[in-house]
Amino acid sequence: GSFLLGLSVLPFFYNVWKTAKYGRKVDADDPWGYGRSLEWATSCPPPRHNFARLPRIRSESPAFDLHHPEITALEEATR
Repeated sequence: GSFLLGLSVLPFFYNVWKTAKYGRKVDADDPWGYGRSLEWATSCPPPRHNFARLPRIRSESPAFDLHHPEITALEEATR
């Protein structure tokens, strides 16, 4: 049982090694483009004081609203 468990971890370590050696470096702060929380609204790595003033939160996904204002406007128009 433990031998099989040990073997099942090998693909994970191979993936970590391959990604570290050959993977592309991420140059965008939000590489997927649809981060929902405020962590995705600041730079990566975040500076010591990442917000000069506390942003106003108007929805449950403020970073998504910031990156996609057209969807936010459409949702507000249908309310």
